[in-house]
Amino acid sequence: MKMKKPLNPIQTELLKKHIKKFEEKDGVLTEAFTIDGDAGMILYGFVSPNKTVKGVVFI
Repeated sequence: MKMKKPLNPIQTELLKKHIKKFEEKDGVLTEAFTIDGDAGMILYGFVSPNKTVKGVVFI
């Protein structure tokens, strides 16, 4: 079974840039992680007054 792993500092910065560009300013990041064995993508959850997004950022 693959486990969720917290983001490292580089992944965190990439996610911040993605959210700043694509998501609404008044939203909240609810979760962010990578899957053990697959460092090529970041999965995240984002909630704002207008939408809830579960997304993936490929790195």
